[in-house]
Formats: sequence, C-alpha cells, structure tokens
Amino acid sequence: MAEDSDKDLTVVPIPGEEDEAERRRIRRSNDRDQELERRGEDAPHNRGYDEAADGTRTPTIERP
Repeated sequence: MAEDSDKDLTVVPIPGEEDEAERRRIRRSNDRDQELERRGEDAPHNRGYDEAADGTRTPTIERP
C-alpha cells in the first residue's frame, strides 16, 4: 500500500531553494553592497545588521 501512495506524490522544490535567476539577483545585490562598503557607505537594507549581531553599545556618559 505504501508503494501505491508514493506514485501519487508530487515533487516540489524545497522552500528557499535558489534557482539561477535568484543566484544572479543575490550576486548583484552583494556586488552593490561591497561597492558601497568600499566607498565607506552603508547599503540601506544592511543597516542595523551589525547592531543586531553585536548587540547595542553601552552609551558613553560624559561627566563634567
């Protein structure tokens, strides 16, 4: 019986599995981000990643 039910299954791509068009899109995005970084600029969609990875910085308290 298990063999019969296997014949009715439909193969679908794994969610998140990339195709060639998606790889090219990601590569272009990475190239843009690297170019901005070389110029000392942040890519808009990357803002906040460092803080999320490193945690928020402790504020510096200036004393008179």
